[in-house]
Amino acid sequence: MAMTGALLIWGWLPVSVLQARSEISEPTARDFEQNQHEHLDAELRKLREIIAGYSFKCYGSASKLVGPDILRKGCAIPSRFTGDGDSTLWNGLLCFTGRNPWACEAIKKSQSEDGRIWRSPRRMISENDGNEYPQASFSRDMARGVLLYILATRDNELAQGWSDYMSNIGALCPDHTDWSCDIRSQSYRRINHVMATTGLKGISFAYTVFPCLWPTYPLSSAFHETVMENRVEKNESFHLHLAAIDLLMDPHLKKPLYDDKSRQEMAEVLFRRKPYNLFYQYLAHGPTLELKKRILEFAPRSRPPYLAQWVWEREIPSRDLNKFASEPESPSTEEQELAFKEYIRLESMGWDFIFLIDLVLDKRP
Repeated sequence: MAMTGALLIWGWLPVSVLQARSEISEPTARDFEQNQHEHLDAELRKLREIIAGYSFKCYGSASKLVGPDILRKGCAIPSRFTGDGDSTLWNGLLCFTGRNPWACEAIKKSQSEDGRIWRSPRRMISENDGNEYPQASFSRDMARGVLLYILATRDNELAQGWSDYMSNIGALCPDHTDWSCDIRSQSYRRINHVMATTGLKGISFAYTVFPCLWPTYPLSSAFHETVMENRVEKNESFHLHLAAIDLLMDPHLKKPLYDDKSRQEMAEVLFRRKPYNLFYQYLAHGPTLELKKRILEFAPRSRPPYLAQWVWEREIPSRDLNKFASEPESPSTEEQELAFKEYIRLESMGWDFIFLIDLVLDKRP
């Protein structure tokens, strides 16, 4: 009976009193969430310091280190598949967060006097470790790192020198090794959109390494979006990661290639397909409390045996899936997550987590 009376009294409270109660409770909830973010940000800063302490730089550039720490001396690079072969992409991503000026500087040091850009500062000095080296000196992947750098720094001198160089030779580099340096229609479009964003003249030439692709550049936006949608639905491994980078870059263009709704839908597809990939979670949902907690949960607290991979661009190795999945060909979400954590523990290069931490620090959804 007492309870009923209390409910009746509450029911007869004036509207103004109820509103006052609501106004008190809402800021309290916001304050609680704010405090949670601040606590997690403090933890992420501590974690970032640990990771930065063991991550490897070669000539001031983000690099892999596969093997014992003695290889740090003299920046020894044991093979083409390790070391600084993708450094320009990693440096561009790290520069783009605004928290790593050294990574921006590494991009600048990767450009030679003729405007050409190389895979890393060391590769520029060594001219890709000699003319017989079996890897092209640049690629469309690396070009995205430069574009991120240009958007972050508005370095028009570097951008114009690079644009002039590409226009002169009709490619990203003169190497024909594995066709990495040909400028295809989507590359052409993306580069010129970034150049236009910074107020510069874009690349222009009458041929590509594959001349038959030249007429395809003036694609409609609708067709271009269809291509992108197919990429996020079908691609795997680093090809999917490149699509994710394009989504990260797109809203920063003067004339974005996709509208907000399309970008959001494609980011959701990425995260649905790879629910263990925290970079894709960031693209889909932003710097949420959940994401910050997952970064703290996933990131290694001590140096992995091999600083070998930018993990956001890789599939989970079968080696790790076999450890946790009852049916490795069709693992559950939980099994994928356990396997991915094991992969991170063994092979994260460190800079992959620095990049993600920098994206979310001091930010709210």
